[in-house]
Amino acid sequence: MRFSDHIWIPFLAAALCFGVAQAQTQTQVQNGGGDQRVQPSTPVSPIETEQIPGESEAQQATSDSRSFSGAEEFTAGTRERLRSYFFPSFQVSEMADSNSPFTSGAHEFETMEALNGRLTLQKVGKDSQLAVDYVGGEQIYNHNSEYNTTSHQLGITQSYQGRRWGFLLDDRATYLPESAFGYGGFGWMGALGPSLGGAFGSILASLNPAFDPNAGLLTGRGSRISNAAVAQIQYAAGPHSSITVTGSYELLHFRTPGYIDTRNAFFLAAYSRSLTPRDYFGINYGFGLFRYPEVGESFQTNFLELSYGHRITGRLALEVGGGPQVNVFKNPLTGSSTPVTWTANASLDYRVHRGAVGLSYYRYTASGDGLLPGADTHLVRVAWSMQLTRNWSGSLGPGYAHSRSLSQTTSGENGYAYDSVYAGASLSRSLGRYTTMFLTYNLQTQSSTAASCPASICGTSLPRHLVEIGFDWHPRQITID
Repeated sequence: MRFSDHIWIPFLAAALCFGVAQAQTQTQVQNGGGDQRVQPSTPVSPIETEQIPGESEAQQATSDSRSFSGAEEFTAGTRERLRSYFFPSFQVSEMADSNSPFTSGAHEFETMEALNGRLTLQKVGKDSQLAVDYVGGEQIYNHNSEYNTTSHQLGITQSYQGRRWGFLLDDRATYLPESAFGYGGFGWMGALGPSLGGAFGSILASLNPAFDPNAGLLTGRGSRISNAAVAQIQYAAGPHSSITVTGSYELLHFRTPGYIDTRNAFFLAAYSRSLTPRDYFGINYGFGLFRYPEVGESFQTNFLELSYGHRITGRLALEVGGGPQVNVFKNPLTGSSTPVTWTANASLDYRVHRGAVGLSYYRYTASGDGLLPGADTHLVRVAWSMQLTRNWSGSLGPGYAHSRSLSQTTSGENGYAYDSVYAGASLSRSLGRYTTMFLTYNLQTQSSTAASCPASICGTSLPRHLVEIGFDWHPRQITID
């Protein structure tokens, strides 16, 4: 069995873990017995926090300063003090894969070793915050070395919130051997979600799916690079209202032939107003440009949304919204050049003392994930986490997407429709201050109504099961002064 040249990355993370564990000073947070790894209070939490002993709930309440109608999903915020820290961790596991080629048909289970590392940095200033989250690793198959892969995800968010002006710069980059939808290669480190923000232990906020080139389709094996860069400006027009302008550029590039590369640009202008300290109203206009250079297709989308949000800081956030959408095609294959559809979204972020649940639904025009030049997509995601006992914790993270091709860009009498499902579950136990043992299960499946597909993957069924058992090592969080 030959190790890939890229395997140094998780071992570098391991070296950092144990090196900094020896170099800690008395300024670090002392949590007493049990597992010292502090996880976010919710699967979609943007920040890790520290409870301040002796302070009342009212004193700790800190509202989420992010825009109600911006690039990041609407969350409950936190009741706890933000702090600066650095946190590395290293994970070794054994996995069983029921469909290592990731193709239709029956396959046998095959085992592999997985090595993953995570580096997390949060720096909190008086008016600014920096968050960096990197996860990388390698999967080594015991019998088919051609399936050996490396995976990398990096997210960086820099924000500033002044008296009237607020700024956000965000960049998410991934290198994956297959679709990000329900990807299980990161094991326990990605147990709650397919994207970097929202994964178990991530400090990054989840982005609105419209800003993510990886949406809701399974594409089989094939390495790809994706990147989403977002810039946002927020202006407080008054004590109860704000104006937000957001721009982004996204790309999805496949290193394996047979898929469709994507280049997208997105613009969002929003006005939001707080009706009460807990209730928000927003009106948003969005413009998107989708380009597919390899197949010579491009189109535009315009939408207008009304949205309502309700938030109890640190406990509950609810948002619903929707409105009309008009797509514009220069040379449609069939149908209208300006079809009118609709967009919709709904989300719930609910937190309790020992756990949290997140629910979300989106209907929007997506890039097509390398299979289609544009798709009408319905996306549902669920994320639940709970501290079961002092040493035991668990999580569940299912998701579903229905994607239908656009008749204006895809030939075929009835087009193409895909139903994609992922589901993840994890159970972990603390084995002391620095070690956690975990067991995870991951399901991916996809069905298609089409007899043939425009890319290299098709079939009536695409099932896959991943079972993993392993260990995670980590020091205490290193406080940064």
